[in-house]
Amino acid sequence: MRKLMAVAVVAMLTVATVFAQKSETVKIGDATIRIARDKFGVPHIYAPSIYGIFYGSGYAQAQDRLAQMELYRRTAKGELAEIMGEGALEQDKQRRILGCTEAERWEQFSSLSPEEQLVLKAFADGVNAIISQVNAGKRPMPQRLKELGLTKLRPWKVTDTIAIAQMMAERFGSSGGEELRMLQLRLYLQIRFGAQAMSVLNDLAWQNDPTSPTTVTSDIGHGTRDEGRGTEKQKTQNFVPRHPSLAPLTDAIRIAEEWDSIEWCKRLGLFTKFGSYAMVVAPQKSATGKPLLVGGPQMATGTPSIAYEIALYCPKFQVRGMTFAGIPIVLIGMNAHLAWTTTSGAGDNVDIFAEHLSKESKYRYLYRGEWLPMERRVELIFVKGKDEPVQVEICRTVHGVVLRWDEKAGVAYARAKAYWGKELGALRAIYGFHKATNIRDFAEACKHIATSHNFFVATKDGDIGFWFCGRYPIRAEGVDPRFPTPGTGEFDWKGFVPFEKLPQQINPPTGFFANWNNKPATWWDNGDLPRWGAIHHVKRIFDLLQSKPKLTLEDLRRFVIDIEGYDVRADFFKPLLLRAVQRVALNDTELRLIADLLKRWDNQRSEGSVAATVFDAWFEALQDTIFADDLGDFGDKNLFRMAIQPSLLWYVLADRPPRKLSRDYLNGESKEDVMVKALRVALERLRKERGEVVNWGFRKPLWRFDPLPPIPGPNRGAYIQIVEVSSPLRGFNILPPGQSEDPKSPHYADQHALASRWQFKPMVFVGTANTE
Repeated sequence: MRKLMAVAVVAMLTVATVFAQKSETVKIGDATIRIARDKFGVPHIYAPSIYGIFYGSGYAQAQDRLAQMELYRRTAKGELAEIMGEGALEQDKQRRILGCTEAERWEQFSSLSPEEQLVLKAFADGVNAIISQVNAGKRPMPQRLKELGLTKLRPWKVTDTIAIAQMMAERFGSSGGEELRMLQLRLYLQIRFGAQAMSVLNDLAWQNDPTSPTTVTSDIGHGTRDEGRGTEKQKTQNFVPRHPSLAPLTDAIRIAEEWDSIEWCKRLGLFTKFGSYAMVVAPQKSATGKPLLVGGPQMATGTPSIAYEIALYCPKFQVRGMTFAGIPIVLIGMNAHLAWTTTSGAGDNVDIFAEHLSKESKYRYLYRGEWLPMERRVELIFVKGKDEPVQVEICRTVHGVVLRWDEKAGVAYARAKAYWGKELGALRAIYGFHKATNIRDFAEACKHIATSHNFFVATKDGDIGFWFCGRYPIRAEGVDPRFPTPGTGEFDWKGFVPFEKLPQQINPPTGFFANWNNKPATWWDNGDLPRWGAIHHVKRIFDLLQSKPKLTLEDLRRFVIDIEGYDVRADFFKPLLLRAVQRVALNDTELRLIADLLKRWDNQRSEGSVAATVFDAWFEALQDTIFADDLGDFGDKNLFRMAIQPSLLWYVLADRPPRKLSRDYLNGESKEDVMVKALRVALERLRKERGEVVNWGFRKPLWRFDPLPPIPGPNRGAYIQIVEVSSPLRGFNILPPGQSEDPKSPHYADQHALASRWQFKPMVFVGTANTE
């Protein structure tokens, strides 16, 4: 209650108390750009032209986040080792292997419209105005870059922005490419189960559970299972090497999953997390009769934030929201007519192809009856402390870049991306959102998005909409999307699912949309991993949105706080456990007390909650009790925990499981006996590790902002916006720890304390475009 009261207090802040602390005027030719900073340092940029507004965007971003921008462009282009030394070499190799060449970035730039090119050029000019000041000694070099030994910065190029845009679009919109890990699992299961291995793998990695919660709330005819995916018919196994070598397989997985790049991103406080949530409420379910929208992108934690807030005002549009440092436009936000947000779509848009190699040369492969040469190039990576650059050979086939050769097995693994060369479609679409005035404009813009994203909008007209966006391959009949596809040509993709056939909906009968990277529609299948099953945390959002007939902004703020710590597993498994104790352990005093504790638990993973700790421990013990004896631990306990998903346990323990498994994983024991046995194991483990019950309080994970203090409860958006689409639009947002990367700035951490108390700041437009 105190949290909500604090939220309400901040919610009553007026525009006058937030705006404006500092104003700066920049002259470019005959045009004047005004940059007004509000109380939290958010730049509100006013300009009479497209060039002026995005020059101002680059200028303001470079003022606030120049070091972050430098690290972003070097990460994206694989040039970190030049300033960080040999430790960053593997990250640079991965980025060079998986990314585009500079020539390909320029090619994508040339495919943009003249106005879109102007946006990137103007932004680069604005950034370079600040870089020139730094290089001339008129502005201090950011401390972070100074510590790395930089004394001069190279000019910002449009391809720097393109590289960052491609990297971010791929990081949050690329899904799939896990076929090698599934192949590794299959080999492991073959050792344990022999001919039954595929049956067990099908238990672990199902293709479709129609009970999984979906964003499209009714099957309204935009697609069927056989359109585009056809996995119901995909019964045959793909060709895979009979005796693949584990070392090349692991190396290929390391590159495909970007282990080294992600590790460096963690060190630098860049992006590492995949996920986001969204809530959209239609007028008929809103207490004010106006649509409501929540966006909570969950991307990373650190100082500075991955997100950056900006407001742009020009004659063509006014827009406010978050972006990434180095990106000129607002990625999630609102314009004068509508508000929008996005989440990662998690649709399978990446495949691994197994290329059949020639015995004469590992650089030749069989394709459509011919031995083709691989495309080969050498990249040079400059490394701090080394006299000579490191040479990296990169090869491509018709399918994509080669991750690794397994010459013993006669194959090379190539990575095919459905969105390859079209990553800038997301920038084109979102720039279209800036100018959209209604839901039709918004839907039209969504067609350009090639990576996998869910997009949501609420408009002043009272419409709300959802689109599952991206390019998804139509796979050949007989292909199992969980394993590498033969690269000889006959199993190539047959095209892409048309945009009109993808899951999408406008004005749902429920009066709302809910999403937390969940399944888009009942007929849309899993790809190489079982991402969507019966149990999914989006259920809590559905339950909250259905909890009242009419909803307010205050309700949505309360929901955002609630979902951070709610354990949706308890909705499914706690009733089963309580019933089991009642049936088979009624005379066990300790278990009755524990059952009473769990019964009174609100399913929140609150700091100090003994019930949350007990439930966590029981769930882990349940995984071990049911599956460890049959499956082993996969050689990696963390991988085991990840593979034995809550949905899989539900398929074993539910009264009426939605899926039938291939074997009895309970090995003849009753469900109740197994659950009670796991509870006893969990309690014994807790006593051994933590002593008396008084020490069993739940320890909430921490949201880290080093060097600032951490905030308990990281399961929240790195940026959160809550908007009522009224006239004018109004809302609230938070972007901790602050706008600036400079520890000396008053806006370095001025949102940190607010976020720790679940408070928000006003999100409004101020003034109109400067048309001087």
